[in-house]
Amino acid sequence: MSDRGGYGRGRGRGDGGFGSQYGGRGGSPAGRGGDRGGYSGRGGDRGGFRGGRGDASGGRGRGGPQQMPMRSAPPGAGRGGIFLEGQPVPKPDAAITATEDELVKFTRDRTFPLGTEGALIPGRRGYGTQGKPITLRANYFTIKTAAEPNGPQHEEVWYRYDCEVTPTPSKAKIRRLFDKIFTHPKFRGITWASDWAKIIVTAEPLDLDGTEWKQKVVIPPEPVPGVEPETYQGEVPQFVQDAQNRNRVEFKITSTGSFNVRDVINLLQSKSPGAEYAGASEVLQLANIITCKPPNTGNFIRNAGNNRFYPHKGHPGVENYDLGNALEALRGYYASVRPAVGRLLLNLNVTSGAFYKPLPLQKLLAEYGATKREVAESFIRMLKVEATYTKDGQPKPFMKKIKTIVGYSQKPRFGDAKTVKFQYKASSSHDAQPVLTSVFDYFKAIHGITLKFPQEPVLNVGTKADPQYLPVELCTVIAGQPFNRLLQGDQTSEMLKFAARTPNLNAMSIAGTPQSPGNGLRLFRLLDPPTIDPKGKVQESSVVPWGFQVGVDMITVPGRVLNNPQIKYGSKSVTPRGGSWNCADVKFARPGRMGKWAVLVVNHNGPKGSALNPQPRDGLAPEPLFSSLEGFLKKYGLQMAQRQNTQNLTLDPLSLQNRATNNRQLEQIFSRAESNGIYFLFVVIPDYDAWLYARIKYFGDVKFGIHTINSVGSKLQKVNGQGMYMGNLAPKFNIKSGGVNHHIEGTLGKPLDNKTMLMGIDVTHPSPGSKEGAPSISCVVASVDDYLTQWPGDIRTQTGRQEMVDGLEDMVIKRLELWQKYHKNELPAKIILYRDGVSEGQYDQVLLREVPSFHAAFQRKYGAENKWPKMAVIVVGKRHHTRFFPTSRDHADYNPQREKGSWNPPPGTIVDRHIGNRILGEFWLQAHQGLQGTARPAHYVILKDGMNEFEADELQKFTHNMCYLFNRATKAVSICPPAYYADLLCERGRSYLHSTLNEDHGTDSSVFDASEEWTGGVHPRLAESTWYI
Repeated sequence: MSDRGGYGRGRGRGDGGFGSQYGGRGGSPAGRGGDRGGYSGRGGDRGGFRGGRGDASGGRGRGGPQQMPMRSAPPGAGRGGIFLEGQPVPKPDAAITATEDELVKFTRDRTFPLGTEGALIPGRRGYGTQGKPITLRANYFTIKTAAEPNGPQHEEVWYRYDCEVTPTPSKAKIRRLFDKIFTHPKFRGITWASDWAKIIVTAEPLDLDGTEWKQKVVIPPEPVPGVEPETYQGEVPQFVQDAQNRNRVEFKITSTGSFNVRDVINLLQSKSPGAEYAGASEVLQLANIITCKPPNTGNFIRNAGNNRFYPHKGHPGVENYDLGNALEALRGYYASVRPAVGRLLLNLNVTSGAFYKPLPLQKLLAEYGATKREVAESFIRMLKVEATYTKDGQPKPFMKKIKTIVGYSQKPRFGDAKTVKFQYKASSSHDAQPVLTSVFDYFKAIHGITLKFPQEPVLNVGTKADPQYLPVELCTVIAGQPFNRLLQGDQTSEMLKFAARTPNLNAMSIAGTPQSPGNGLRLFRLLDPPTIDPKGKVQESSVVPWGFQVGVDMITVPGRVLNNPQIKYGSKSVTPRGGSWNCADVKFARPGRMGKWAVLVVNHNGPKGSALNPQPRDGLAPEPLFSSLEGFLKKYGLQMAQRQNTQNLTLDPLSLQNRATNNRQLEQIFSRAESNGIYFLFVVIPDYDAWLYARIKYFGDVKFGIHTINSVGSKLQKVNGQGMYMGNLAPKFNIKSGGVNHHIEGTLGKPLDNKTMLMGIDVTHPSPGSKEGAPSISCVVASVDDYLTQWPGDIRTQTGRQEMVDGLEDMVIKRLELWQKYHKNELPAKIILYRDGVSEGQYDQVLLREVPSFHAAFQRKYGAENKWPKMAVIVVGKRHHTRFFPTSRDHADYNPQREKGSWNPPPGTIVDRHIGNRILGEFWLQAHQGLQGTARPAHYVILKDGMNEFEADELQKFTHNMCYLFNRATKAVSICPPAYYADLLCERGRSYLHSTLNEDHGTDSSVFDASEEWTGGVHPRLAESTWYI
């Protein structure tokens, strides 16, 4: 039974928030400025949102400072404006600029060690100067130490201790273990902080026997709010002793050294590029642990991992929003201590995530609305609940416990309270005989509870091997539990409403004003309003005891706005404005040739299952509509073979139980299309359905080699905006037909020439809702034409959650051979690789594992090393938390005549000073117009420069101009096309494995089987095209 042993009080685990996220990779507010028309955990723009993904226990803390009421904030986007408009704008620190200018004299043309395995990176060659200068605020705050002017008076030494627990408990248990350790007399009067996993840091040395301290500890049970732990008079029952023995561990602390933050400051302020401090990375790690202690120990705050914290129900600063279907969005905050030239900075940002609503479990399941119990079971698996026991006729419960749901009963499957039976001992006597009873009878006889809903399936809150049963009606969902799966379409829309906020609102949430501090500063105990803290002493209880303090004003940084390039179509040039342009009345730069094609109309027998209205009140009936589309495409210059007869397919309702039949029908119609020589299918569907989309792409791309473009019938048939809608379809038709939509007038500039191949690499990973053993998907794309329009690619699966690409050598060989095919058998003389999706901690692995695969490919294709192409590697970062805020309307994306704008920095904004690394060549570029929410700039880092041609202005201009070459858009996009295309190809690969990566329903078949599923590649007819656009 669930209460057997009276002890085992739960286990559990917690985006990935929106900064997060989410799914395979996490995301951030506003994604990429809406240039993909979706919203995801990986970056806010991929057509799906993965919910929060946490690791640490939340809810309760120990001895943290009292959480005072915090300033509330609107749930979603509001009116725009300039943050702190009308107030003086501090100039960027001239001393930092001077240090940067001095340091770069020595970093230019030198390499520096990266990591511990011998990787070398090029030093920064210079800073950019081109573009209109502007001043921006950045979501960074200065950290002052006792070693600096205006810092705290007392300098502190930090003592680090590594922790080891044997045997290793679950993450939820280890949190409770650390909480108990901190009540030991050794920590009395000690200033401490911890990551509640492996590290403790103190401001005073612990009294140890030598360098170690060991302690046998019983991990306490999960605490229940308002309920005192159970105590026993006299002999402790045997089942309690058994539970204590199961939770007895050895806790060992080992002293690993002492550190002084002064040494890091000296390093960052040094003008010598060779300056080193071996403990710098450890000091930064400890500084993050210290900074995050207030939210880590506060009440009603969820630690979702990666320094992201979400106040939830019970917290005065909770900011939540109903997403529907049993989920809510929470607004949280991220913090990270970062090294920069001359100083330490605290990066503080807003983040959003999806969470389960804290409801009675019955109500949660009813709101979720799953019709199949397997789906409902998957939804609540590993969810922590509070079980409340109230005797019949009594107003108050006599017992509460925290439990974790493993699933529904297995024997019988989904059995209810009267059919699920088990054996238990009616007394604690060793001679007592087991009694067979049902769950219903047990609760009636032992607890005096008559279940009101005995027909509901009972929960298993034990293990599969040793089940313990609990009725749903007794359970309430614990607050602050992240939802780790892909959101539904309506939920994605609602999340976007909540998360996509104008920059001034996010800045207010982060920093606020002295009279009304932002919830971000408040959560980390860095500033309170004067009504609560009139003397401004709040940091004396958070960071000052550690020898540093944090400024409460965002820093200002120098930025520049680069000029837009000229866009060339057939016979016309277009000048972009605000990062976008109009392509009306133009012909494609090089129209494609489209072979035999047809329209496929897919209906289904479910609600709203008709793709098109056969007799619309306004607009065109289906056949005239398709003829209109054909004329529209020809107007752009597209050369099209004769359209074949329209095909109609009616599927069964798009439910799980009908998939086998529907899959068979889809396969049959694609097979007929292939046998009739169809080159292209324009597929009209009733509405977007992830499974239907995935199967259409699988059959078209992989099995039958037919290009496909999907269109929702109601959007295609809608009269208002129909020309714009068809205009958005036209570039896809042209690209898939081998054409060139547009290109940059003249040249992109150095270092590009007609012997340069550009490449992009990305890897996407299984989400928490994937099948067991689900793979990651790796992709390589490369340019083949001088216009940088066609980007064929290679795609395959590899070991799950492995970021470095397997089989890269062969993938590079394929790209080189295709380049030869397009260039009279010549190989490229230069290769510029944009690597997407790599974290800072993996930079050295790109150089040590992936670059050698390129070298092996060069050896096979070029021979001697002196014949190899010059190569550069640039990492493109999206999942960072750097944001920029305009300081005036003149420096913002705002049109005073129309009184409209996004209030973000203007498209083309670039920052390469004041927040960057002292050695690395890096910059932040917001090429796009952030149409929704707070724009996120792309972060570019040069890991390898085998050309020695990357002057800062040239690389920045080249990268910026490429953002205008995304081949299906008429606006600049947020990341340069090589990385963007690799990302899109990864997403296409996810659709080939849709069920594997998104639909683990807990069945016996929920294990990835490489012998039965797609593992890589597409049909040979499509492999040399940009089929995935």
